[in-house]
Amino acid sequence: MTRHGRNNTSRGDFTYAERQMAKGGTQKALLGRDSFKDFDACSLCLRHARDPRCCSEGHIYCQECIVTSLLAQKKDIKRQQLLLDRMRAESEAEMAASRAAARERVLKEFETAQTSLGSKTTAGKVVAATDGPRGTKRTFELDEDEVEKLMKEATEEAMGRTAREMAEARKAKLPNYWLPSLTPSSTPETVIDVKLQTLCQASKPPHPVSLKTLTTVKFTEDPVEKNASGNPVVLCPSCRKTITNNVQAHVLKACGDVLCNTCVDTLCRTDKVCAHCTTKVDKKQPYIKLQREGTGYAAGKGVEVSKFDVAFQA
Repeated sequence: MTRHGRNNTSRGDFTYAERQMAKGGTQKALLGRDSFKDFDACSLCLRHARDPRCCSEGHIYCQECIVTSLLAQKKDIKRQQLLLDRMRAESEAEMAASRAAARERVLKEFETAQTSLGSKTTAGKVVAATDGPRGTKRTFELDEDEVEKLMKEATEEAMGRTAREMAEARKAKLPNYWLPSLTPSSTPETVIDVKLQTLCQASKPPHPVSLKTLTTVKFTEDPVEKNASGNPVVLCPSCRKTITNNVQAHVLKACGDVLCNTCVDTLCRTDKVCAHCTTKVDKKQPYIKLQREGTGYAAGKGVEVSKFDVAFQA
């Protein structure tokens, strides 16, 4: 086979230009500055935040965008709540039916054991007659607590056996999404424990968020200077330092001012007040660290993308 054979671009005799022209194998590239949003941009519309709000994890939103998102999520939650209520009712009915079937199975096994020869029972106690003469037939009294305990244990054991038998019966069948009898479904216990709530989609995994937990953010903007995107430059109101993606910033939850990390560490944490407006910081969560996307390989996460393709694909 020649050196230009099919799927053979990994050999050492191929030049870099030939491998690039073949567009095969794994191709990697670093994302540039334009691939990252600004730290003061909305996580939904990706533009400069208007009337900004911040969640507890430090994600910035426009007030209009986050309110619209929460309202849409609440509408979807109402629709899902109706479906979940129906699934819960069906799950409870299924669990009640399984308990009834297990109890019926226990009763049948008990009757079969009683009718067989040499069967013995432990659900009662034999009491000898004290007043009658010797040779009087002994009486049999049932202990209700013992009967209830044995019945509960037998019912749980029967439910477990029934579940194992059903699992063994379905083991040879693959899940099928277009046949109701073979469609995989969640267990009744997991359906009952499901909770629906509005989420912040900017984080992975999403975390719960609501209008009450949002914090109003106050950016100090330069009235003259603009950045490369045409938006106002954000300054630290204490030291007048320009805040970009390269500078870590914090939001003071009490007043909403955005200060750089240096001012927060040297002034706010020691004096327990805002370095700009002297507002006392909140004791529970005094500062919220703003999330930012890096501008270089060392500062960002996921700044390198890769693509794999087969060379000389016909």
